[in-house]
Amino acid sequence: MGAVFSVESQPDPPDAILVDGNDRTWMEHTDAFYPGWAEDVTSYAASDKPHKPMARGLHSDMDEQLADAFSKIVLKKFNNKEYKPVIDQFGPGILVVGLESPWLDEETLRVINQKWAVLGNPDLSSVFQWIYFGYRSDGRNQAKLWIGN
Repeated sequence: MGAVFSVESQPDPPDAILVDGNDRTWMEHTDAFYPGWAEDVTSYAASDKPHKPMARGLHSDMDEQLADAFSKIVLKKFNNKEYKPVIDQFGPGILVVGLESPWLDEETLRVINQKWAVLGNPDLSSVFQWIYFGYRSDGRNQAKLWIGN
């Protein structure tokens, strides 16, 4: 994309109307969590409730579970009829999906693409022009364009 957008407004939905010079688009942000990870992370940081750690023990199919969470949240956002006015005004927008898992790696992204293929590679272009993975790497927030769509 190459543009540097700033937030013009936050109508909710979507999360933001973005502007770069004369160009405007809209953006929605959501997260896909490995089951149990969200509660662990948020309760650890909360001062008003006790920490509820993720279950100890053996975890299996971690990438598949995150791929399932990703697919469900993307399809839920795609089917959200509340975006229609903003799509009518600005066209398809940007979706950023934060991937949250203690086991996130390149294999996870491969499994997400496999899961999407199993679903028939649904075309989301009528709602989202771009979809990005958001994630943390080396202590920094990163974004990567998802080419699975």
